[in-house]
Amino acid sequence: MVVRTDTEKLLTALVVVGTNLSCIPLAINCIRRGLAYESIIGSCSAIASIMYHVGEIYFDTYWWKWGRMNPGQWHRLDNVFSILSFNALLFFLMENTNPTTIDILRWVSLAFTLYCQELSPWNIMCTVVPILLPLLLLIAKLLYNRKVPAWIKSTSFRIGLLLLVVAVFFFVRGLDDDNDYLRINHGLWHFFIGLSFYFLFHGVRMKKVEHTELPLFDMKSGFPKKEDKIG
Repeated sequence: MVVRTDTEKLLTALVVVGTNLSCIPLAINCIRRGLAYESIIGSCSAIASIMYHVGEIYFDTYWWKWGRMNPGQWHRLDNVFSILSFNALLFFLMENTNPTTIDILRWVSLAFTLYCQELSPWNIMCTVVPILLPLLLLIAKLLYNRKVPAWIKSTSFRIGLLLLVVAVFFFVRGLDDDNDYLRINHGLWHFFIGLSFYFLFHGVRMKKVEHTELPLFDMKSGFPKKEDKIG
């Protein structure tokens, strides 16, 4: 990325910060629907993205160094949360209601994503593969159920898909850092992907998660409950 003047540095930072704010409606909507995990992962993705791109510009400034990480480290963290955001959407589209299944998907996704990003954060395959596997799992589940899910017919979901195509278009245009003036193309990727996820999530009707049994141990005393038998 070539930034020539102080004014261009400031404008680039404003583009990066401003376009990432499109995730705010998504985060609020997820919280209102009880999707705390999805809201937090998406918000962390936006924050890591801002720190990474602003760090590319202001790495030598004293105030930016308070974060205690260099742009490369923020880039890795940006990748991790971006992958987890896509996977959170794919898992949500599976409409799982068993809490154990939901936990397994999330934790396995996190573990594999961390492995790939520690392996090679600049290798595009280490970003694509952790997203591709949940996508294939979603397709397999849809084929197994032999039933068209309601969200495919949702107007909101279709708007989200259209915005996703627009977002990918600007993402590809922004891959050439040297010719992406003020990081406008990459900023538009941030902007449209935030809007896309809002409509994609909004297009899926919530299903009630199955009841989870209470723990065998009394959370206050730490001892087994009297009514439960251990062993």
